Amino acid sequence: MSLYRTLVIFTFPMVYSFYTRYKGMTGVFAWLIKYLVPCLGVSLCFEGFSALNFLLGMVYVYEFYELGYIQNDCETIKKEEIPTLRLNEKELQAYEKCKYLIFAIRIIEILILIYVMYRVRISVSLLFLYAATMLVFYLYNNIRNGFCLVVHLVLMMMRYSAPVLISLNRYELLPILLILFIYPVTLFIERSVKGKFGYKNLLFSKYLMSSYEERYIFRIKYYVALLIVTVLTTIFGGLSSICVIPIVILLVSSIMTYKNKRLQYNK
Repeated sequence: MSLYRTLVIFTFPMVYSFYTRYKGMTGVFAWLIKYLVPCLGVSLCFEGFSALNFLLGMVYVYEFYELGYIQNDCETIKKEEIPTLRLNEKELQAYEKCKYLIFAIRIIEILILIYVMYRVRISVSLLFLYAATMLVFYLYNNIRNGFCLVVHLVLMMMRYSAPVLISLNRYELLPILLILFIYPVTLFIERSVKGKFGYKNLLFSKYLMSSYEERYIFRIKYYVALLIVTVLTTIFGGLSSICVIPIVILLVSSIMTYKNKRLQYNK
């Protein structure tokens, strides 16, 4: 693996995420539906939205998130008996040869981003808040029990809320709640029922979905309920109707996924 290719994969903002987590057109489409559309949709619901701040906020949080991904994929796996391998042997060897250079470049990128965001007058407290993503990810990478699910929920909340709050350049509870319930909460419920890391939420299993195999129909029911609540809030609470759009898109996507899985099962 050439030095150039190694540096592009490990240091160019967001490339590592798409290379290891959102592969191919299917992965890109999933990222658009599950991340970009909800974040952008919620951001546009509130006054003061800045497209530049939105883009900076997204790249900023991914800089820290990808440091966590790299640590997990290249360092944490060394401690695990049955690790999840997202990189092949040559890529891991290339990382080992260049890891100090990789982290140095990442730090420089973050410092440049902080300078640019400071110059466009993004709140310094927001910059400090989302810089803490790396600390939360470090905690996530070093624990493997039921509490890990809670830490993962916090991580998702930070990744989803960063472009929203930074695009508005202020703290506001409603945007955080909206983006939290539009996607991170659904994944948290599903993982809690799945029993990952030896933890299974009995309350979720009893009242929301009895098994992990029911997650596709659960998502449809969840987004129907969320859509009803959002529409009522739009009518009676003055919430912007734009907030309905990402929920409708996720609902349609969930229905399509459910139908595809049913077709595959019936073949």
